[in-house]
Amino acid sequence: MAIIEELGLEVKVKVNGSVAAEYPDEEPDIDGDAWGPATKISYHYVESIDNAEFAIHVGVPSGSNAGQKWIRHSRKHALTFWLAFDGGRDAARKTIHQRSNSFLLEGVHNWARTTMRKFRFAPVSTVDDDDKTRVATDMKVAQDLGLIRVSVYRTIIENELKTRSSPHPVPDLAADTICLAEKAVKGKAVSHGTALSAPIGLTKKRLHSIKYIDQCASPLAVFYFKYRSKEALQQQLIIRRPRSLSMESDMGNLSHDEIRRLARERLSQIRRGKKRAATVKNEDDAEVPQSEKPFKFVRIAGGKKAIDLTEDD
Repeated sequence: MAIIEELGLEVKVKVNGSVAAEYPDEEPDIDGDAWGPATKISYHYVESIDNAEFAIHVGVPSGSNAGQKWIRHSRKHALTFWLAFDGGRDAARKTIHQRSNSFLLEGVHNWARTTMRKFRFAPVSTVDDDDKTRVATDMKVAQDLGLIRVSVYRTIIENELKTRSSPHPVPDLAADTICLAEKAVKGKAVSHGTALSAPIGLTKKRLHSIKYIDQCASPLAVFYFKYRSKEALQQQLIIRRPRSLSMESDMGNLSHDEIRRLARERLSQIRRGKKRAATVKNEDDAEVPQSEKPFKFVRIAGGKKAIDLTEDD
C-alpha cells in the first residue's frame, strides 16, 4: 500500500478483492496538476487485468500522526478523499472521521436511484483511423489514460442532508471498451482505462455537507497510481520479465552426444565470428588467416575444398 508516513494516510488498490502489488514510479510525469508546495505526493505503479473490477481502499492508520491528530479534534473533524481516473473529473469521494477511519471506494454512487456502478479495468484497443479530428481527440484521451488520482483534504462535517433530489454527477467513464486511433497511442505504454460495470442496488445512507479547510489546489496529500498490464510494466522495465530455464537444468536433461554436438556448434559459431572478415578462395592457393592450430581441409561435392570443423583428431 502507498503510505505517507508523516501524515498517517494510506491508499491501496484492490483488484478482484486482493491488494495489488505496488511498484515505485521513479520518473513521474503527471501533466496538468500543479499542487501547492505543502502538498505531499506519492507515485506508484500497479498491475491492471482485463475487465477486472477494482476498488480503492483509503484510511488513516492508528498512531501519533497528523491525520489522526486532525480527526481527533472533534466528532466533526474529518478527512475527505476524492477519487479521479484518467485525467477526468472527480468520480467518487469518502469522508473519514474518528468513528470510521477506513473505507473501500468500489464505484460511482447514484444516491437518487440508490445504485452503484463498480470500477473496472477496460482494455484499450486501437483502430487504423487517420481522421485528424479523431486522432487529436484520442490523443487528449490517451494523455492521462491509466491514471488513478486520490486527493486528500481536511474538512469539517456540517449539516445532514435530508434528501438528494438530483442524481449524483456521473463522471465521463466508459461503459464497455475503449477504442482509440492507433496514431493517438503510438509510443505510449497504455493498456487499460477505467470503465463502469452494470448498476447494482445500494442501501441508502446518511449524507452530510462538508466544509473544506484546504484549498482545492492545495490538498493535504495526493496519491497517484499508474495502472498497466503486466506486459506493459515489463516493457517499461517496471517489473522484470520471467527468467527462462537455467542452462544447468537444461543440460541435465541432455545426453552426452547432444551436449558434445551443441559444444561443437557453439565452437564453430565463435570461430566464424572471429574470422568474419576473412575469406577462403576455392580452387586457388588463397591465403587463409592463421590460427594457433592449422585448419583441416576436406573435399566435398564438385571437387571443392571446405574447412573441417568437426575438431576430430
